[in-house]
Amino acid sequence: MLNPENLFLLDGLTECERKIIISDFPASVNFKKGEVIYSADKFSNSLGFICSGKAFAVTNNGQGVFMKSFESGTCFGAAAIFGSGEKYVSTVIAKTDTTVLFINEELLNKIFLNYPKTAVNYISFLSDKVRFLNKKLSVLSCSNAEDTVLKYLSSVTDGENYALIPKNMTLLSKMLGIGRATLYRTLDNLETSGRILRENNKIKVINNEKNY
Repeated sequence: MLNPENLFLLDGLTECERKIIISDFPASVNFKKGEVIYSADKFSNSLGFICSGKAFAVTNNGQGVFMKSFESGTCFGAAAIFGSGEKYVSTVIAKTDTTVLFINEELLNKIFLNYPKTAVNYISFLSDKVRFLNKKLSVLSCSNAEDTVLKYLSSVTDGENYALIPKNMTLLSKMLGIGRATLYRTLDNLETSGRILRENNKIKVINNEKNY
């Protein structure tokens, strides 16, 4: 279970300031496994923090292509606040029974006004999102399948260089815009050349820092 005091918004604040802010937080919301948390037409103009459980996002283009996973302590919903969009950019689904803390735009404005350091924390968070999107764009601009797959794998690795990808290769091939057979052939080539290592259902990127 996520401790609200560990939210990135509260980084650098005193214990007293944290307690005052947390006292204004609404009750968290529970979602069952498979339940839609956010969709194009169902969202609450709030930043959602995963308190417990797991969730994932898929595209709204009718194909449901995997985009990103969310673990306890991570958040989603930045695209639903501080803007005029009438539809949310993706569909977020509970992968397991999941508890979410929603902080709406009004409360965020109040927190930013009273505690400017939280606004700086939020800007840093958005900057990380921009860097993440830039990595995705660089994947789409690759000229061949091997560069496309390797750049994507490198962009979604964890602290041990294991790529956080969907288990369904069909979803991955759709997301990368290449055929499933091409994807498997490309993975074979990348492994043969020593740029990735496949361990059971996991893919480890070798020398990740050199692959950008």
